[in-house]
Amino acid sequence: MEAAGTGAEEPVDLRIAGHVATVTLDRPDVLNAVSTPMYRCLLATFAKIEDEADVRCVVVRGRGRAFSVGADRTERATMTVDDLRRRRRLVPRVFSAMYHCSRPVIAQVQGYALGGGLELALSCDLVVAAEDAVMGLVETTLGSMPAGGGTQLLPRLVGIPRAKELIFTGRRFTGAEARQWGLVNHAVPAADLEATVDALAAEISAAAPLAVAQAKRAIDLSSQLEIDSGVELEAELYERLLTSTDRLEGLAAAREGRPARFRGR
Repeated sequence: MEAAGTGAEEPVDLRIAGHVATVTLDRPDVLNAVSTPMYRCLLATFAKIEDEADVRCVVVRGRGRAFSVGADRTERATMTVDDLRRRRRLVPRVFSAMYHCSRPVIAQVQGYALGGGLELALSCDLVVAAEDAVMGLVETTLGSMPAGGGTQLLPRLVGIPRAKELIFTGRRFTGAEARQWGLVNHAVPAADLEATVDALAAEISAAAPLAVAQAKRAIDLSSQLEIDSGVELEAELYERLLTSTDRLEGLAAAREGRPARFRGR
């Protein structure tokens, strides 16, 4: 299955197999540099995923040697200030669609993940990177600053002091370093990257999808709430699962000593 809306030159490819949707940034000739049409296609792709009832997990990957080197500098060189302002209104919508996707989203990072490319990865729930992947929010070395959520997402993952150092310097770092800082969930040899992501996506897809979605919502809102309010929200979301078929199936499977067969109901 392919997402429509970009044309052949700047595609985002969507494939659904079983319960897993794979979103591929598909401009390998330019290391998956992100253009305005690609952002529009990503927005449309995640809207489509929300309508796919069978999807329980999403994988975002880049075709070829890189996840994404970030903004398309060739396009940027031709854009007026008004063009950039219009783009500024588009980009946060894309990152919001990914961050707030009702399914868990895994970034599969190989090669380069720089600037807006790294911000795409940070907008995912989980990141699995090759140990030798090269990552960084490099915008300050180019006379700009992160504008796709990097200044908000990076501090939540690595802490404010380290985030400031990485953004102020535009320093590049490896997937192995990112794992040490808690920026990525797993850093593995490049040869093992796809298999590691596939196994993680399968494990998530085997869990009860309604429960996973509610747990994701509770976690995502935790940074906005005082602890008492967060615990109350958690209880409210838990109560919504009490009458679900999946909860009853989980109890029955545990009682009968068999794997649960969750239906998302």
